[in-house]
Amino acid sequence: MSNTSFTDKARRIGSIMIRILRHILLHNGWVKLLAVMISLVLWAGLISQDESLTREKTWQNVNVSVSGSETMKRNHFIVVSDLDELLDNVSVTAAVPQKQYEQADSSAYNIRVDLSRISGTGPQELKIISTASNTYGKVTNTVPSVINVEVEEYMVRQRLPVSVTVTGEYQNGWYKDWYMPNPSVDPALIAVSGPSSLVKTISRAKVDLDPESFEWKEGTFLTTGEISLYNRAGEKVSSPLLGITTESLSIDTVLIEANILPAKTFDVLNLIEYQGEVSPGYRIVSKKVSPESITIAARGEVLEQMEELPLDRIVNLQNISETTVFQLKVQKPSDDAVLSNETVTVTVEVTADET
Repeated sequence: MSNTSFTDKARRIGSIMIRILRHILLHNGWVKLLAVMISLVLWAGLISQDESLTREKTWQNVNVSVSGSETMKRNHFIVVSDLDELLDNVSVTAAVPQKQYEQADSSAYNIRVDLSRISGTGPQELKIISTASNTYGKVTNTVPSVINVEVEEYMVRQRLPVSVTVTGEYQNGWYKDWYMPNPSVDPALIAVSGPSSLVKTISRAKVDLDPESFEWKEGTFLTTGEISLYNRAGEKVSSPLLGITTESLSIDTVLIEANILPAKTFDVLNLIEYQGEVSPGYRIVSKKVSPESITIAARGEVLEQMEELPLDRIVNLQNISETTVFQLKVQKPSDDAVLSNETVTVTVEVTADET
């Protein structure tokens, strides 16, 4: 068979096949639809397996963590701006591989601000940073990309004593018949830290006890109290930027222990005895006693035996010719008794008698 006849035959066969395919494409729509669907499936499968192909995915109101806080404080800086407010509405866009698009979440990129990068006080700009993920790709855009914060000097005040006071009124004033002598506080000393503008104003730490929060009866009393900070004007200082620590542990309360004792009050004025006469030519102008009453707290059985105040009550006026101050000592009825005052001061004012 010659080459010419073979070529003609091939052409005839090719022409026939083209006519057949043309007929199928023009007159068999379902075949065309099936072909398109198969093509789409194959394309989608190939695309989803190709990690070099990515799609952008955006998240709104993402959680932005804050790192480097301790390093910042060791460098003596502190952010006084409200970071929660500044980071409240952050959006992130990432280029996510097709295969991981549905599973990708913003937490995979560790969106954060690093406070350890702060190097000065005053207005500072902090960049919102992220970490690329081998599985989920990397962040391409963050809105906002930076935040502006105000920075102050970080200050720590050591060994601030904690005091305890009983405030408010107990029903019918009943608690006044009982006494809490010098409650012990644990810890007795605290450290206060925060912005220097706040820490410098703090003068004392105090725990206020409400008399209705415990039962006033003789015996050992244990409770906890919340620490409050006050400035020199007696105004309460409160801020989330202030920290209270003891031995590097953060605290907000202290343990209070005290012995509650019944108390008895004695009138002093009627107990003092004046003896002797002032020098001739002088006369007494006035007699002042301070305090005019003494309260003694002691065990119940001790108070029951007390009928009067154990006071050195004699004031000797013999031959005095000028105003004189006398100190009268009050005796303790027992070793564990507590006195509101241990001495009574009597001031006798004397002047020359001009008559």
